Amino acid sequence: MYAKSRKRIAVETTLFIIAGTILQSIFVGLLLKPNEIGSGGIVGITLIINELFGTPIGFTQLVLNIPLFIVGIKYLGKRFILMTGLVVVLSSILIDTLPVLIPPTPLDDPLVASVFSGIVSGLGLALLLFAGASTGGLDILGKVIYTNNRNLSLPKIFLTQDIIVYVLVFITFDIKAVMYALVLSFVRSRTLLTIHRFFSAQKQCFIICKKSDEINLVIKQNLKRGVTIMDAIGGYSNDSKKMLYVVVQNNEIPKLRQIVSDIDSEAFITVSEIDSVVGNFKEHSYTL
Repeated sequence: MYAKSRKRIAVETTLFIIAGTILQSIFVGLLLKPNEIGSGGIVGITLIINELFGTPIGFTQLVLNIPLFIVGIKYLGKRFILMTGLVVVLSSILIDTLPVLIPPTPLDDPLVASVFSGIVSGLGLALLLFAGASTGGLDILGKVIYTNNRNLSLPKIFLTQDIIVYVLVFITFDIKAVMYALVLSFVRSRTLLTIHRFFSAQKQCFIICKKSDEINLVIKQNLKRGVTIMDAIGGYSNDSKKMLYVVVQNNEIPKLRQIVSDIDSEAFITVSEIDSVVGNFKEHSYTL
């Protein structure tokens, strides 16, 4: 009853992938290359190849991703690979097409360009992650390496890959390109973290109602959250009621309100911020 329909999920997933792909294409095609900013990962490698041989960035990105997809499908699942493959194909086309349709103008300040690029890339990547996809590239290789070597740390694998690419960027371009790339990476990670914190921030909710058992059951079934039930007496009406206490994430608030409203339209709900939760609280990742 409260779960999204498959049709709605499909529509939202499609919109998120389109929006995320467009932002990532703007990031690579209209911001990185014109402002001579380096990058880590597969994008950094495509920029290097473009600088040395003049091959189109989008086309090079597509070619480099093909062997990664072939290797990754065994370890990462068909759905993830198909979704990411769609992103890579669309972004490869847009990266080479957008500069023709919208001739890019370099910004006078490379530092500002790096910060803005990080924000755009972070927003685009967040949308793709919400849709269950990614930008492909060396992330796939890193996950494959981690799957086969559990004693290695995934963040360290990604860091090692980026360091190798940054060294190549330094050799091909100069130290400024690497420094601006580091600024870009920092801003992108902060953008992703901010978006993640917004959706996963914990809220405490008090629900004063008469149909506590029904509400409690639906919350457990649909939100997978534990509920504490207490006796309460209305100070004005002197009626005996129940007070439910539950901690949820920010993105779960609309569904919680809908659940309570459908079961007990006279229920009273308060929602407030909390600094942290220590104990048996599981963070639910935000996906469509």
